[in-house]
Amino acid sequence: MMMLFLHLFNHISNVQLCSIYLYINDEPLVYILTRMTNPVAFFVMLSGYGLYATWKKGDKHRWARIITLVLHYWLILLIFVSIGMSVVPSKYPGTWGNIVQNLTAYNTTYNSEHWFLFPYILLALSSPFLFRVCDKVNKFVVIGVSYIIYLVTCFLISRYGETYLFTHMLVYHPILYGSLLFNFLVGALACKNRWLKLYEHPKVNRWAWGILVLVCVVRCCFETGAFHNLYVYMFILIWLQASRPMWLKSFLMHLGKHSMNIWLIHSFFCYHIFHGWIYSFKYPVLIYGMLLLISYLSSCLINFVYGIGEKAFSSVLGMNGMQKR
Repeated sequence: MMMLFLHLFNHISNVQLCSIYLYINDEPLVYILTRMTNPVAFFVMLSGYGLYATWKKGDKHRWARIITLVLHYWLILLIFVSIGMSVVPSKYPGTWGNIVQNLTAYNTTYNSEHWFLFPYILLALSSPFLFRVCDKVNKFVVIGVSYIIYLVTCFLISRYGETYLFTHMLVYHPILYGSLLFNFLVGALACKNRWLKLYEHPKVNRWAWGILVLVCVVRCCFETGAFHNLYVYMFILIWLQASRPMWLKSFLMHLGKHSMNIWLIHSFFCYHIFHGWIYSFKYPVLIYGMLLLISYLSSCLINFVYGIGEKAFSSVLGMNGMQKR
């Protein structure tokens, strides 16, 4: 949900397409609010937490999860690139090289917001090694070294991204991997050391929502992203203390099942194929609501089609097994 908001309103050129009535110091409020999103940092930190917990229990489905992710990604590409061939024929499908690079997520020219997929798969594949490091090496050393790597890689991206890295993926991907490492390992260490255990103290709940709003306001006051890792950790920690009504829990749990699909789908609507249609709703609330709804419905369609294919494939395997017997 944060990512959708970020991608809709983090460029002034897109905000200018909206009917805006709320400003702070001549800046649109929706533009300021994008500072409190930081969705990649949230996703990576939570992934580190969840994958570490799974690894400690004996992870038997690591490859299956990655294969499922890739198959969903391919299905999304198949559907939206097919549509894009009619709407934006100059961009889709491109050369055979473009097709191969996008299928492997090595260079995501079809949808630049898919940049995250390849380094995330590398993180998931290397996670057992990283988790063994977390178990054997002092936690402060892990945090210190990974944070230095984070600072160096962020500097390299900011300084040489436009001039070199964005067009040299063989160099860019290792740097991206290093930039994600810190939040991933903080998530893993948070699970290992139970750094989020404040949720065991329900008396904190009465203050949690107020503190969370204050943290978000403070984050919005600073344009720099220098401390956004600390903000992400604080947000997660405080969010766990906040009492939430059952309808909100149910809504978020249901939406969470579609989160990766929505991540991969939404920018086809807001940027690459249906940009004009999304912003035709004019008002930020309507624009955001429509993008969330259409991305969710598209995810339902993707899961339905994937389910049919999965059943058909299982059926064929079952028939082959019976013939062999």
